[in-house]
Amino acid sequence: MAVAAGGRIDVVSPATLEQVGSVAATEPAAVQELVAEAALAQRAFAETTPDDRLAILSRVRERVLARADEIAETVVAETGKPRTEAFTSELFPALDTLAWLLREAPKLLRPERVRYPQLHLLHKRGRLHHEPLGVVAVVAPWNFPFAIPFTQAAYAIAAGNAVVLKPSELTPLSGALAAELLADGGAPVRVAQGDGEVGAALVRAHGVAKVLFTGSSETGRLVAAAAGERLVPVTLELGGKDPMLVLDDADLVRAVDGALWASFFNAGQVCSGVERIYVETPLYETFVEELARRARELEVGPLISAGQRDRVADLVADARAGGARVLCGGGALDRPGWFFAPTVLADVPRDAQIERDETFGPVVTVHRVRGEDDAVAAANGTPYALGASIWTRDAARAARVARRLRAGTVWHNDHAYSYGAAQATWGGRGESGFGRTHGRHGLYDLTAPKFVDRDSGRVPVPWWYPYDERSADAFRDVLEVLYGSARLRAAWRNRRSLLALARRYRR
Repeated sequence: MAVAAGGRIDVVSPATLEQVGSVAATEPAAVQELVAEAALAQRAFAETTPDDRLAILSRVRERVLARADEIAETVVAETGKPRTEAFTSELFPALDTLAWLLREAPKLLRPERVRYPQLHLLHKRGRLHHEPLGVVAVVAPWNFPFAIPFTQAAYAIAAGNAVVLKPSELTPLSGALAAELLADGGAPVRVAQGDGEVGAALVRAHGVAKVLFTGSSETGRLVAAAAGERLVPVTLELGGKDPMLVLDDADLVRAVDGALWASFFNAGQVCSGVERIYVETPLYETFVEELARRARELEVGPLISAGQRDRVADLVADARAGGARVLCGGGALDRPGWFFAPTVLADVPRDAQIERDETFGPVVTVHRVRGEDDAVAAANGTPYALGASIWTRDAARAARVARRLRAGTVWHNDHAYSYGAAQATWGGRGESGFGRTHGRHGLYDLTAPKFVDRDSGRVPVPWWYPYDERSADAFRDVLEVLYGSARLRAAWRNRRSLLALARRYRR
């Protein structure tokens, strides 16, 4: 938790409620100057070679490795998450991103030759260039306060952009550390610290060429609207309500193990965390009993704030009032900090608020389904579409069901791991946002494609002036020759008009 006071943001641990640090807050009016500084730096940075950018990323990689313990300790202090999760969910994705960019970015960003299969364009030469956009605004969340801003900024930098990073006001220390490591390596990065007013000023600042926003669907709409006023493109990574489909031939032990982690990892504060589980009837009773038993024994970190804990409690209370059974947990823990017990709910009405809204806490609902059709219909029954997982021993069955699921990512016998694999694109649809981060699609989303043509100027252009009826008829005949199904017959039938057209090439 963080409280702005006297021009500073005081950071309070959600696990102990003790202050763990502070940072200077940025005045909203000062954001435009930060963007201007970044734009000036980017003009020079855009002229660097791919090798220059590789050298920067390589230096950053060494700095991240050297300070890995410090990064983990900072994340733990701000979020209260277990130290193991600080390494696996913050440092692994960050370093894997750098490794992938070092290996793949030079190839992906190299100018591409564009080939011409059209006979009338064979004399031309074309290339597709991937140019930097300029200044990229990264508005980051608090649930993965190092990995998300770091990886998004690293992609932007690899593409030749500058970055202005706005960490969450709840986790400013981790965001500042991510920016510091990138800047120390030579990347053009600036930081704006503060609440939503600072974020709004950044999104509206002149000179911002792209916005990467990760957060709630409600705020995402505001970001998209504000950026749209200046026709600035945005990538929105918003909420999730990920379903887990446990089919009747699933490995029960693995499915329970997976559900336990995917539901309660990071205290459930994961946009791609499992919030709904649909289990086919033959496995339902055993699965529910074992998941609840295991969850009772589990200890998870705190929620980020009192407000977030209250919101989770309200969703559980609403479900219970509608007839849901609380199989374990169900309330806050009686200890310092914003802890909520791992909670498993059964018999939740499909119209309950917890089935519609993102919970973002250590709560999962479990439902009995009659078969694949029932499971798919239920899984697709929310406006969110970020991730989903299918649990079955049959790979062909998993592939068949995956094609029917509305999601940006579908995992088989696993869940959410691919955020830590940089080659895998990341993003969703509907209320989960649009655009992609990570992988080649995420990298290309941070560039402006430019097609560049080369022509010797020695070949006449037959469709230039003057026009006449004979040339119009000839072009009509050419359509059949170039694009019809009987091209040879069309060429012979229309040979006279084609010869007349060919003479225009020899003018």
